[in-house]
Amino acid sequence: MKQSIGWHKDKWLDIENIYISANDRGLKFGDGIFETVLIRNNNAVLIDEHIQRLENSSKVLNINFNINKSHLKDIINLGITKLSLKNHQLGSIRINYSRGLNIGRSIRINNDQLEDYKNNLWIEFYLIKPSFSSISTCISQTEKRNQYSLINKCKTFSYNQSIQILIEANKKLFDDCLMLNTANELCCGSTFNILLKRNNKWITPRKESGCLQGIMVKKAIKLNIIKEELILPKFYNDDILIAMNSLSCKQINRVNDIEFITTFDPKYFWELLYN
Repeated sequence: MKQSIGWHKDKWLDIENIYISANDRGLKFGDGIFETVLIRNNNAVLIDEHIQRLENSSKVLNINFNINKSHLKDIINLGITKLSLKNHQLGSIRINYSRGLNIGRSIRINNDQLEDYKNNLWIEFYLIKPSFSSISTCISQTEKRNQYSLINKCKTFSYNQSIQILIEANKKLFDDCLMLNTANELCCGSTFNILLKRNNKWITPRKESGCLQGIMVKKAIKLNIIKEELILPKFYNDDILIAMNSLSCKQINRVNDIEFITTFDPKYFWELLYN
């Protein structure tokens, strides 16, 4: 069993031996998209939904995502086989796709350039142990989401804003940070969507807030477990607040000075959505 393995240019490599050109736009400008997928029972969970979001992101950002979906799934299935997880173990897949090599120093896009998915695509496979531990959070005072930006619809290589709010949280001795949008509406966390249970009803920030609609949130909406609403950053002690993405689900036990008194089993909730 391996801890990790990668695929690039039709070769299976150790992760640290995947080399990206210094002229790659993903490296230079963060000009690329990705998806993170859970491996459970040696299957890529909700893989069709992740590939669909990858395609949607490529259309929004005008990236020529020119890879056959069946071929991509074949690579992913072979990678899972090579990772050789035991049935009780979980893994993750990160599918990376860059716009490709840059011509010259300008950020301008060369629409005549032929893109080769074998250069632009690399995939990472990892053995993981998801954490379901509770976390404390603050609300960022320095960063806000632009609810009108098309970039919010995509998972891009750039994590600069998330890194900044994590630095802010850590300086204040919190584990993580929540972001509002420019209208002071609750939006998202550094790397997670937010779920709130109040008055026996689950709600999540509406996509118009500027949050990325996560695959797990979309599944919960489809199952009629939660609904999208405009949520203001006002909390009560008996609220249940959850931070969730494809690889984790954590109860938020504190936001700024508000400590929540109700306990909750986030692992059960997370697994419920995957069943």
